[in-house]
Amino acid sequence: MNGETGRSDALFAGIDIGGTSIKWMIVDSKGRMLFEGSAPTDPDSVARQSAELAGDLVSAHPAIAGLGACCPGIVDEDRGIVVYASNLDLREADLRLELEEAAGRPTRLLHDGRSAGLAEGLLGAGRGASSFVMIPIGTGISAALCFGGDLWAGASFSSGEIGHSPVFPEGEACACGQRGCLEVYASAKGLVRRYRAAGGEAAGARGVEARLGEDPRADEVWAEAVDALAISLTQMTFALDPERFVIGGGLSRAGDVLLGPLRRELASRLRWRKAPEVVRAGLGSAAGRWGALIAAARAVGSECYREWSVLERAVS
Repeated sequence: MNGETGRSDALFAGIDIGGTSIKWMIVDSKGRMLFEGSAPTDPDSVARQSAELAGDLVSAHPAIAGLGACCPGIVDEDRGIVVYASNLDLREADLRLELEEAAGRPTRLLHDGRSAGLAEGLLGAGRGASSFVMIPIGTGISAALCFGGDLWAGASFSSGEIGHSPVFPEGEACACGQRGCLEVYASAKGLVRRYRAAGGEAAGARGVEARLGEDPRADEVWAEAVDALAISLTQMTFALDPERFVIGGGLSRAGDVLLGPLRRELASRLRWRKAPEVVRAGLGSAAGRWGALIAAARAVGSECYREWSVLERAVS
């Protein structure tokens, strides 16, 4: 390595652009997390907001050698363009270029689900599996398909958009224009919305979880979320036959409260074959940021991430 890639004091910045918040982290070449932060997403000007953040991070930390970012939607990672993102009102946005120009550093842009899958495969719960599907559950739901160490983006960069796969065809309307989509029932946003529509009060998905066993409305929407996820995992099991499902994102914090019934429901739908493993993401809701940090290192030709040991300090 040479230049920035050879510097032992080089830093890398990773930005996770979500529908609710933008989270960022800065690590050194050994993968030690030095700084982190977050801000509410401004959905009407998310590209400008993200570019300003990238510029501010480099101004505050000039040793940043490379920057990585991840974003939901349909992301053309080769060109660095967000083709479409319903939760962020982005269409044909040249986001990588905007970030790179603002930061003045080599930059890569990834799909958020594939970014999380990249990190879990190299550093987290996907390690050792010949194939796995990483499913981050947050404001939306997506999947990263990893086979033989490679992530599959699809012919139109839409691989893994399971959040908009109808699980209940005559179900509730989705923002995408379809009905009965997985995100409507099983995303953190959808879970809270449906609980409130039933008359419950909760500040977030963890609030719904806290009411399980005490409020029948919470029990009902949680069970429907598990059912919707089990249908989706069943479909992927028969279509892809993965060794492992890795559940991440904010909702994964529920641990076995979510994964226990999900494993049982999945197994009950697979009568003639064994169900794949269903495990919690090792990097928690920070998986997307770690994937962006790996991309930041790759942007400058560094493979220092291969020596990172981050599980004991992963941000949940």
